[in-house]
Amino acid sequence: MFWIFLEKKTLNRKAFWVPLFILIVFASIRSYLVGTDTGSYTADFRNLVDPDYYIFNSDIEYGYQLLEYFLLEITHNYFWLFFITSFLIVYSYLKTIKKISIDYALSVFIFITLGFYTFSFNGLRQGIAIALCFLSLPYFLEKKLYKYFGMVILASFFHISAIIMLAFYLLINFLKIKLEFKLILCFIFSVILSQKIINYMALHNERYTHYTEKSEGGGYIILAFFTLMGFIFYITNRNLRNDNIVYAKLEELYLCGIAFVVPLALLGASASGPQRFLIYFTVVIIFLLPYTIRDLKYYLVKVFFILFGIVYFYLTTNRFSNLSPYSINPIFEFF
Repeated sequence: MFWIFLEKKTLNRKAFWVPLFILIVFASIRSYLVGTDTGSYTADFRNLVDPDYYIFNSDIEYGYQLLEYFLLEITHNYFWLFFITSFLIVYSYLKTIKKISIDYALSVFIFITLGFYTFSFNGLRQGIAIALCFLSLPYFLEKKLYKYFGMVILASFFHISAIIMLAFYLLINFLKIKLEFKLILCFIFSVILSQKIINYMALHNERYTHYTEKSEGGGYIILAFFTLMGFIFYITNRNLRNDNIVYAKLEELYLCGIAFVVPLALLGASASGPQRFLIYFTVVIIFLLPYTIRDLKYYLVKVFFILFGIVYFYLTTNRFSNLSPYSINPIFEFF
């Protein structure tokens, strides 16, 4: 963030390559002990699996398995898995932020502090899928149907949940009804079909069986936070919604996604299960918040949010997904 600020003040441009490098390195040199699921992602590398005996699992998306297979042909150092995937993820985010955001520095800050950056430290396959969907947002906004669908289908080869974004493209770009009716439609659709969808996924893929299991910690606090932010966007940005088509579409995607996910959360399933759909929609807060803060025109609001973002990052990083303590891959331990 310091470098972004420095480059803006000295050269009046959006810093890209240095922040990209820093964020990739931090994600790449970590130990497999950082992140709840990281151990399973790196198991074949750490166990020195011979690629000639690599077994493709029908329960895991083939896009990720092909990536893993080709890497095993070259190396058994899981650093390269982290490096290639973090490059793809971080590049997708920064490139899209640079293209769409009205406040580049604030959007990068949100990307880091609200957990979108560290999400892939744990859910690597879905992290790739979400990043590819995020990269396709310009196609979403410009109504480039084939390019958008192509990107989302590519994302689904890393995590099948990305397919849901096809339906929301059609809902937002082609269904000409008021936003409020779209929200009601998403909520009713989710109430009627969410349980059936989850059961169908569990029936055909045992990896999703835990999606149907009840959980005490259903991620309700995080869902409540993003729902509250959606309410704030809705009541404060009516004029912006009418005057700015980019903002209007992104806000619709965010709000419709919240309306879709709430019934999933009410199933009481594990937070690592169906509520992972939430991040496909909430990630556009990276763009919505700068609009809202700009229109409020109070400098203290921005200062308050920056302080809030730091606290949010600290709490979520220490409480969830075994991200803390951060430790380094042993090959980089020089002391």
